[in-house]
Amino acid sequence: MEKKKNKRALAATTAIMIGASTIGCGTGSTDGALIEDTGVDTSSYPLTPETAGEGDVKWSEETTSDGWIKVTNEGGETLGYSPDSGVQILQYDGYAFKDLNQNGKIDAYEDWRLDDKTRAVDLATQLPVEQIFGLMLHGDMGSIEADGSDASNRDGDKFSELMEKGVRSTLNRSAGSTDNKLFATWNNNAQATAEALDYGVPVSISSNPGIEYVNDLALAATFDPEVVEETYVDASKMYRAIGVSTLLGPQADLATEPRWNRIDGTFGEDPALVTDMINSAISGLQSTYSEDGEDLGWGTDSVVAMMKHFPGDGAGEAGRESHSESGKYTVYPNDGFETLLIPFIDGGLNLESATEESAAAMTSYSIAYSDTQEYGDLVGTAFSNYKIGLLRDDNNYDGLLCSDWFILKDYTPGGDLATPWGMEDATEAERMAAAFEAGLDQIGGCNSADFEGAYKIMQDDLGKDEAENVIRKAAMHITLTYFKSGLFENAYVDVNAANEIVSGFKSSDRASEIEASSIVMLKNSDNTIKATDGSTEKLTVYVPMVYSAGGWDSAAGWSLPIDEEELSKTYNIVTDTLGEPTGEADADGNATYTTDDIIRATASDLANVDMALCIINNPVNYGSEATGYGYDGTNYYPISLQYGEYTADSDSVRKQSISGNTNSVDVEDPYGGATALSKENRSYYGNSSEITNTYELDAVLNAADNIPSSAKLVVCVNADAPMIFSEFEDKADAILMGFGINNSAFLDIVNGNVEPTGLLPLQMPLNMETVEAQAEDTPRDMECYVDSDGNTYDFGFGLNYSGVISDERTEKYCVEPVLSLSK
Repeated sequence: MEKKKNKRALAATTAIMIGASTIGCGTGSTDGALIEDTGVDTSSYPLTPETAGEGDVKWSEETTSDGWIKVTNEGGETLGYSPDSGVQILQYDGYAFKDLNQNGKIDAYEDWRLDDKTRAVDLATQLPVEQIFGLMLHGDMGSIEADGSDASNRDGDKFSELMEKGVRSTLNRSAGSTDNKLFATWNNNAQATAEALDYGVPVSISSNPGIEYVNDLALAATFDPEVVEETYVDASKMYRAIGVSTLLGPQADLATEPRWNRIDGTFGEDPALVTDMINSAISGLQSTYSEDGEDLGWGTDSVVAMMKHFPGDGAGEAGRESHSESGKYTVYPNDGFETLLIPFIDGGLNLESATEESAAAMTSYSIAYSDTQEYGDLVGTAFSNYKIGLLRDDNNYDGLLCSDWFILKDYTPGGDLATPWGMEDATEAERMAAAFEAGLDQIGGCNSADFEGAYKIMQDDLGKDEAENVIRKAAMHITLTYFKSGLFENAYVDVNAANEIVSGFKSSDRASEIEASSIVMLKNSDNTIKATDGSTEKLTVYVPMVYSAGGWDSAAGWSLPIDEEELSKTYNIVTDTLGEPTGEADADGNATYTTDDIIRATASDLANVDMALCIINNPVNYGSEATGYGYDGTNYYPISLQYGEYTADSDSVRKQSISGNTNSVDVEDPYGGATALSKENRSYYGNSSEITNTYELDAVLNAADNIPSSAKLVVCVNADAPMIFSEFEDKADAILMGFGINNSAFLDIVNGNVEPTGLLPLQMPLNMETVEAQAEDTPRDMECYVDSDGNTYDFGFGLNYSGVISDERTEKYCVEPVLSLSK
C-alpha cells in the first residue's frame, strides 16, 4: 500500500482555509489552565454562524433508514447527528457544523477544519474539571443483552447512567460474539444519548481483539508484515461498521518467557519480527486508505490502537502472569529491560505510515523487579513515574495512556480480580492520584471512583494550578483520540450494513488463505504430506475425539475436532465411542461427560485405516486468572510445557526466586522485640506441575499403538505457546503446528491443497531443563528440540514440500536477535 501523509480534515485545502495567524491557542470559555500552545490562533472563536440555508450553501442533509441525520459537506467532513439530541446544524462559510454544546455558536472544537489537537485542547480547556473526571474512566459494560439493551456492569449500573456522570469510554465485550446489527444499534443509541448531554462528547467504544479472522500469533507465523497490515485494514473496517473505534491492542509484548500464558496474543519472541508486525498492525488499523491504496491517515475507517502492555509484560518470573498477585513481578536476569521496549518504541511510536504513532497505549500490571530499584519504585506501571516517564519524557509521547483493568480495587487473596500491585496498602484515592501524577490519563475497567479524594491529594501534592493542568491535559489526550477517529463529526453507523460488512470479510477466501499460510509443517517423513494428485478416492481416516470442559453457554463433552460433515467430504471417518457420562449433573439434571468417559478405538477398530489424524492442543496448566498459573493459593509449582508429570528438581531450577514481597519478620533482640525485613522466596524447587489435558497425548499414543504399520500418523497441534515434542514426535510421520486457528484449516495442508509456508515465531524447547535455564527477559535463548529426521525446531524453522524453507523471510529474521533500541 502506498504511504502518503495527508490530513484527515481539509485544514490544508485552500478553499476552506481559516485565515488565522499562528499565535497561541486560546483558553476557551472557562478559566482553566493553558494546556498547550498548538500554534493556532483560536481567539476569534466561538464563531457567529450565518443563517442556515442562505448564501453559498455547500451542504445537504438526509435522514437515514436508521433514523439519524447525515449531513454531507462538499469536499469536507460528513456529519451525523440524532434528531432527538437537541443538536442543531450551524452554517459558516457555506459549510455545516454541529452545535454540540448547543450555545448557538461554532466553538473551535466544533470546527472540523481545524487540526485535531487544536480542537482537543479547546475542548479540554472548556470542560469543567468535574466532567473531565468521567472521561478519565474507561468503563467495562460487559456484553449487550439479547434485546439490545445495556448490560449491567459489576455494580449494577447501566452505561446510559454512567454517561450522565461523564463516562464516555467503555469496553463492550460483545464485538465478534453477538449479532453485528444488534451491536451497531446499541452504538447508535449510546451516541444519541451522549450527544444530548453537555458538550456533546461522543462515546468511544472499545473492544478486545477478536473480530479479526486470524489471531496475532498465527499472523506472526507468516513472517509477512504486509499480510498483517492487510488483515488489520480489514479488521478496522469491521470494527467501524459496528461502532467500535478503539482496539485494546495489539500486544507489543515480546514472548521471551515460554511459560507465560498470554503468548497467544503476541507476535512471538523475536524483537525485529515483532517490531515489524506491530508497525504493520497499527498502521493498518489506524490509517484509512483510498480505493487505489493511498494512505490517507486518519479517516472514517480508522480505529485507535491501544498497544499493550507497556513496557512489556512477557518477562514474568517463571512464566507467572501479572493478573494475579503471584505473577505481579517481571524480572530481568540478563538486564534485558530495554529489549522488551523495542516493539513499543521502534515499532509503535515510529510507524511507517501517515498516522505516525500508536494513538494510545495501555500500561502493564507488573512491577519491574530489581533489588536496587533501577527500574523505579516497586509499583505497577500505572503508578510508576520511571516507566511512564520513558514514554512521556524520553520519547515525547503525547497520546492517550490508559491502565489495564482493576488497578484501583483492593486486593484480597481468593477474592475478585484486583491488581493494585505495589500499592496494596493505599486507598483508592491515593492509587488514583499516584497514577495521574505519574502521567496516566485513564483508568481501565473502572466505572466509578473517588475522584474527589484523588483530586484533593493531587492539589496537596502539586498545587491547585498544576493539579488542574494534569486533569485537563488528560482530557486533551483522551478526546484527541475521538477527534482523530472522527467521532465528533459522525459516530453513527449503518445498522443494516453491519452484518454484511463483517460476514463478508470473515467468509472471504482471503481469510482462509491467511490461516493456511500461518500453519507450520514441522515434520514430513517420507513426504507423508504432498501436493494432491487430484484423486477423488476417499481415505479411511481415524480422527480421535477431543474433550471440551464447557463454559457458561456450553456443556462439557466429547466431539470430533472438525465438523463431521466437513471431514466426510474427503475421508471415511473412524472415531472413538462414548461411555456413559459420569460427571456432575447440569442445570437440567443430566450427567455431564468427564475426561474418563471416552472409549478409544482399538487395533481391531483401526485395522483398515489409511491414516490417523490427531488434532490436539498444547499442554494446559492448572490455574486461573485470579490465583494465577504456577500458584495454588498456598504453594508455588512449575508451569510445564510437557503433558507428562514434571518435577522441578534439576540444577537449572532456582532455589531462591529473583523477586518476592518484602515482609517484616520478628527477630531476637537482647533489648526487647524487634523486626527486620525479609524477602519472600517464590521458588517451586522440588514441586510438580499439574497438566489438565494429558488425555490429548493419550490420544496420539493410542493412535500410534493401534493403527496398522502401513498407516500414517499425522499430528496437528493447535497451540497458544511453545511445547516439548519429545513425548510423541518420533511416533508421528508428519506434524503440523497452528496458532489459534480453526482446526479445519489444517485440512488444506494435510490434503495437499496448499503447500505449507509458515515459520515458527517461537522456539520449541528440547526439554523442561532448558526452559528452566533460559532467562525471562531474553529472546531465543533456549536449546531447541531436534526431531528424528534431524530438524531443529528453532525460531524461523518450517518445511515445505521441498524441505527446510530458506527464503527472503528467513534471510531477514533468522539472524542474531536485536537486543537494543535503534536510538
